[in-house]
Amino acid sequence: MLKRPGPKEIKRLLGPLLTQKRRSKIIEVLSRRTRYITLVLDDLYHQHNMSAVVRSCEAFGIQDLHVIEMENRFKPTHGVAMGAQQWISIINHSSVTECIDTLKNKGYKVLAADPPERALETRQKLKFALDEIVLEDGPVAIALGKELDGLDPELRKGCDGVVFIPIRGFTESLNVSVTAALFLFELRRKLEKLPKSTWGLKGDEMERLEALWYLRSVKRGEKILEDLLKREEFIRMQKGAT
Repeated sequence: MLKRPGPKEIKRLLGPLLTQKRRSKIIEVLSRRTRYITLVLDDLYHQHNMSAVVRSCEAFGIQDLHVIEMENRFKPTHGVAMGAQQWISIINHSSVTECIDTLKNKGYKVLAADPPERALETRQKLKFALDEIVLEDGPVAIALGKELDGLDPELRKGCDGVVFIPIRGFTESLNVSVTAALFLFELRRKLEKLPKSTWGLKGDEMERLEALWYLRSVKRGEKILEDLLKREEFIRMQKGAT
């Protein structure tokens, strides 16, 4: 069995199969990617919402999306996500505790997104309107609840604070995918005001993602990579036999 090549080898082997325009686009997108902001989705069950959130994350340059799967499997549909799921990292968690612990161990402040009235009534929690979130203090994760039930009580309890979008009409809350897009737009706007060294990907992260995106930019990339490795191994054996 051939050893899995590292990122440099993957780029060397598959690079010639990509156009210069595609390679440049990958570098351009990587330069704007961030893990400084992330979302947590609490056991969503509507595939349309799952897919729309994935698409928004990719469009706003958010690399990681944390998903808690308790009763419902997270499975975005290609038609709505438009393939965005292959360019971001979807991190699955089997419990609320696992998700919260993972994020806090990485230094995230986890904020629960709640409708305004519920957010303001929450006791013993910091409360922010969307435009009051401060990113200078460290990375932020926004937790969004399922479509009808909202946030799991355990998830709300484990969060560091509560954040809400001010509502001006009779409607009490927004669709979860719309809420996600509004949060990402505002947080991305704030992020751009910080030094890129604060929120940009590190060199090794960029290289690993670049190699992965090479693979996903080539049709049947894994199979072609395997064939190229076998071909090079065969050539080496032939040379060694002469």
